[in-house]
Amino acid sequence: MYDTLIATISNFVQLQNKEYKIIEPLFRPCSVKKDTVLIEKGSYSNFAFYVNSGYLRYYKFTERGEEQTIHLFSPGDFAAAFYSFSTNTKSDETLHTITDTELLQISKADLEKLYNTEMKWQIFGRKLMESFLLEKEKRIIDQLSLTAQERYIKLLTANQGLIQNVPIQYIASFIGIQPESLSRIRKQIFLTNVK
Repeated sequence: MYDTLIATISNFVQLQNKEYKIIEPLFRPCSVKKDTVLIEKGSYSNFAFYVNSGYLRYYKFTERGEEQTIHLFSPGDFAAAFYSFSTNTKSDETLHTITDTELLQISKADLEKLYNTEMKWQIFGRKLMESFLLEKEKRIIDQLSLTAQERYIKLLTANQGLIQNVPIQYIASFIGIQPESLSRIRKQIFLTNVK
């Protein structure tokens, strides 16, 4: 249950065996069914999640009332309504499960407790936030500089599981196009690969 979490944390900081015991009581396992809202718009986000298995979507409603997918989370990701979680304000976004999921959840209070145990955990938190910011910046650059097809191919190459498990309308929204356009792109890629 905790092996992948420990492996993911170890990408940021080196862990000793004794530190594994610190993690387990703070990250509580929970099984969540498909289409469950974990964080609702207008609520406070008091938990962050580590995705052991399954897929989640983080989205908001536009002024026209359309859903805009901000992020898609896969196994091995940390997920939260980060602004709400960090600032203790109501979330403008919604986090929900796309599939049945196995999560490890940590409360804001327990995360602060973890950060206060040792400087290593503060370094982990800083490096994790840096990785989120770098990913966000790269995504903005891709949105401005790549074609829709190039954005889809990049996502397809980076995360095959996400493409196979997430409905097309969420993927289309995530890369900034309409589902019909994504259907055409997928058909074009399929025809190109068949030749």
